[in-house]
Amino acid sequence: MPTPTTVDQHLPALDGCRAVAALAVLVNHVGVLSGFNGRSLDLGPFLARADVGVSVFFVLSGFLLYRPFVTRHLAGAPHRDVSSYARRRLLRIFPAYWVALVVVAFVLRAPPFQDPHSFVAHALLLQVYDGDQVVGGPIQQSWTLATELAFYAFLPCYAWLLARGRRDGRSQLRLEIVGVAVLWLGSNALKLAALASGMSAVRFGQVNTWLPFRLDEFALGMALAVAVAHWDRTGRVRPPWLRTGWATVASWTVALALFWITSTRLGLPPSPVLSAREATAMRGMYSLVALLVVAPAVLAAAPGQLARRVLANRVAVWLGLISYGIYLWHEAFQDLYIRWTGDEVLRAPFLPMLVWTLVLSILAGAASWYLVERPAMGWGRRTVSGERNDGSGLAGGSGAEEAGTAVEAPG
Repeated sequence: MPTPTTVDQHLPALDGCRAVAALAVLVNHVGVLSGFNGRSLDLGPFLARADVGVSVFFVLSGFLLYRPFVTRHLAGAPHRDVSSYARRRLLRIFPAYWVALVVVAFVLRAPPFQDPHSFVAHALLLQVYDGDQVVGGPIQQSWTLATELAFYAFLPCYAWLLARGRRDGRSQLRLEIVGVAVLWLGSNALKLAALASGMSAVRFGQVNTWLPFRLDEFALGMALAVAVAHWDRTGRVRPPWLRTGWATVASWTVALALFWITSTRLGLPPSPVLSAREATAMRGMYSLVALLVVAPAVLAAAPGQLARRVLANRVAVWLGLISYGIYLWHEAFQDLYIRWTGDEVLRAPFLPMLVWTLVLSILAGAASWYLVERPAMGWGRRTVSGERNDGSGLAGGSGAEEAGTAVEAPG
């Protein structure tokens, strides 16, 4: 029977998911700043909803980070070392972020810090808990990193709670299923309660960056982790129908249909400014789209299968490798484009801004990976003797030296 240290956890198609998510967010932000999302009646509604990539990141994190915990739970193995887990998570997310924050704010000034934005709050990813700093700052998209950081802290506590007591594998599996169901239902109930309270759109926008309001997305990834860990523990292959190309096509087709409905049939504005009700409906649809995009990469990505051919080619894997840097740097290059061309915000040409942002973000992402992220993770590996590497969705490493080839046992 496979054990927590022998299960093959190589899922390179997840690198492609990470690349798609990062590029989708980049395109969305170019569309917002250029004003293209509001000008184009054909593509604008879809680009305005390309921030679904954030939900893909959260589902990925839920799967990648919880998989080693649940694998140990079902095998009755000792709990993993939380100190090494914490060290790896901090080294994965902060060095590259701090470099980007300092360079963007104080060198490129694209944009610089302005009151009431606090360098300390942003540097520690605490800005989402201050109503004056949720949106803005040099790396405004870093609110998602704050959400991820909260998940990093929450997960070992949740895993410890579910590992308490002695039970057989079947009983533990039932507990795991109930656990992720409670997380998903509780998060959605919290959002509905906030809506029923009449919370203002501004206040809802803030709390919607907090982990409890986004935990349903992470829980969907955790549910995938439970399923995979169960199959690995029992030595079973994935159900045959899941491994067919038709299942992958069906999953992605339904994801596209839900994305089309979200983009064109919910009456959402082209701007990212939404009412509490609109944001709740949109995020609910996003979570389903993200699950259907990621599931084939997890469940049907063996060599030769469609999901692997599409998402694990060399270009997709490399873009997934550098995706964290792309995510961190892309908005700074948009700001520089507006400054250097003299174009007006919301009136800039979309395609030139997109090409400029994409090229420079890829270059910056590669520099971030090779000069900052990989050395930091290499140092982290050397400090934890005998422990395998790990990775996550938003800040997760991938490729031959990180999580894409050995998602252990996220980002």
